[in-house]
Amino acid sequence: MTLERDNQSLNGAWKQSDLSEKPQQSSALRNFAQNTISPTTSVNSRNREEFESMQIEKSRQFSWWQAWQFWGIVLVLISGGIGFTATSLLLKLPKTQTCSKVFWPVASASVRLYCAQIAAEEQTVDNLLQAIALVRVLPASHPLRAEIDRNVEKWTTDILAIAEEKFQQGELKTAEQIAQKIPSQFKARQLAEDKISQWNAIWQAAEQNYAEVEKQLRDSNWNQAFSWAVKLTDINNQYWATTKYQEAINKINVAQEERSTLDRAYDQFRRGGLDNILAALEKVEAIETSSYAYQDAQDLRADAKNQLLKYIDQSIDQEKWQEILQVTSRIPKSLKLEKQIEDWNLLAGAGSSASLDTVFGLEEGILELQNLKPNSPLYQRGQKLISRWKLEIEAVKHLEEAKNLALGGQIKDYNAAIAEASLVASTNPRYQQAQQQINSWRREIRIIEDQPVLDRANQLAIGSNLSAWKQAIAEASLITSNSPLYSEAQRNIQNWQANIEREEDRPFLDQALTLAGTRNYSEAIRAAERIRPGRALYQQAQEKVALWRQEIQADNYLREAYDLADIGTPEALVKAINLAQQVSSATNAYSQTQQIINGWANQILDLAYTKSSYALEEAIAIAQTIPSGTVAYSEAQSQIKNWQERLRPPVIERELPLREINLDKPRSRKFNQFEDR
Repeated sequence: MTLERDNQSLNGAWKQSDLSEKPQQSSALRNFAQNTISPTTSVNSRNREEFESMQIEKSRQFSWWQAWQFWGIVLVLISGGIGFTATSLLLKLPKTQTCSKVFWPVASASVRLYCAQIAAEEQTVDNLLQAIALVRVLPASHPLRAEIDRNVEKWTTDILAIAEEKFQQGELKTAEQIAQKIPSQFKARQLAEDKISQWNAIWQAAEQNYAEVEKQLRDSNWNQAFSWAVKLTDINNQYWATTKYQEAINKINVAQEERSTLDRAYDQFRRGGLDNILAALEKVEAIETSSYAYQDAQDLRADAKNQLLKYIDQSIDQEKWQEILQVTSRIPKSLKLEKQIEDWNLLAGAGSSASLDTVFGLEEGILELQNLKPNSPLYQRGQKLISRWKLEIEAVKHLEEAKNLALGGQIKDYNAAIAEASLVASTNPRYQQAQQQINSWRREIRIIEDQPVLDRANQLAIGSNLSAWKQAIAEASLITSNSPLYSEAQRNIQNWQANIEREEDRPFLDQALTLAGTRNYSEAIRAAERIRPGRALYQQAQEKVALWRQEIQADNYLREAYDLADIGTPEALVKAINLAQQVSSATNAYSQTQQIINGWANQILDLAYTKSSYALEEAIAIAQTIPSGTVAYSEAQSQIKNWQERLRPPVIERELPLREINLDKPRSRKFNQFEDR
């Protein structure tokens, strides 16, 4: 059983060796066979020898095939490379080396022409001129002269083409230099001179056109500038028609933007004020030196700078120190005011310290101002401030002491403070401040003195009767006009006086209202007019009087209207209505009057209806007199239309008679004559 398993394993190993292409696998199988076959079996020994011989033969065959394939590929590559290199060397024409080694004094015409053609193939000015120079020395009678002239003409044409290209690229001087290199003995030289003249004419026209664009831009004529820029496209030069045209368009756009910026800057500058001036300067700084608006911008810049300096100078005169410090921090560096800004800041800082109204602040301000140099434009002004502040130090000392004395809040305290503040001399810069403080303390003293009087008057007025109000008025009148409480006292007196007048005049107004309630308006008016002008109830009484007068007038209108309406004619009724319509809507009789007016309007309409039975035109005329706004007006208008329809004559439709049409063809005059015969 063991031997069979070993044979099966060996057979499997052979099969694997037949399928494998690698010698390493054969070696592995051989090792496997040696390890699995028992040495005591003869059959296994023969099989092993056969297997080893087969593997050795197969390995030899494989190594030989591999070496042949490799060397075959190597030989093919080497032979192909040698052939390609040889062919390239044979086909390559050593132009430069051949012509460069020619000894020209003894060179033949064909060699010269050949080398000239080789040089001309480079299509550069130097090479073309070199080509011309090589053949130019040949005599005119040379057999190759025709070929030489043909080539020379082509080469000179190529030179002119290069010059033309340079001209089209905007290199006029280079183009002229190239064209002038053509030898003078050739016909192309005259053509070159003509070309140069033509180029200069084109260039001059283009420059004039472009100069006109710039002129219009300086004058801010955008449409004209654009028109001139468009004309550049008609120039027979690519550089001017494209590059310079686009450059002109860009300049127009930039000029418009810069002019717009400058216009906005001018608007802000004209509005005035620090913020507008600084904003205008900021916009001006954005305009470059190459701008067409640069000069105008510089003019505006100078004006804005002057206004700024004037503003700062006024601020110094008005001692607006904090405002000066804010302004100097916003001044553009381009104005080159660094030295002035330093002095302004020093002066404003000293002024800010001095404005603290303390001795320490004034002393600090003096120390700071002493740093101003004598060559500074603000030096003299600083010295004046130092002198003034030294005087103010004494005044501030007195005022500080006076304020401390006034803290007690009593009359004696205020008097002591007034005495201390009075020590400030009238020549001192702080004199007005001292006087204002003294007046303030005197006011406090008067308040302390007059407040009890006003309090007593208010206490007396609490009784709310004629006697109490009169006593309160008498007490409050003791406060004089120079007292701080005078205005308050007068307001109270006016209120109390009004209360007295209302109490005194109320019976007259009540009596008038009672009489008006009985429609006795005349007596009511007489009672109300007893209230004199200027009294508390006068305005109210006059309003009532005006209303009662309207009531009296309304009664008069109605009475006259009734008299007219009693006549009963349409005309009288219309007059009555017009008169009644004058009654004011504020009167009590207004609503009744409207009812009466509508009744009279209906009465007119009834008269129109009556008249319509035998005289429509008169009925229409009567109905048309009814005033608008009355109840009968709309009915009257509708009836008028009906009556007018009845007055229109009926439309009679007439039938046209039918004409007999003769369909026979009329006979001619000649035919009639023949028939008569």
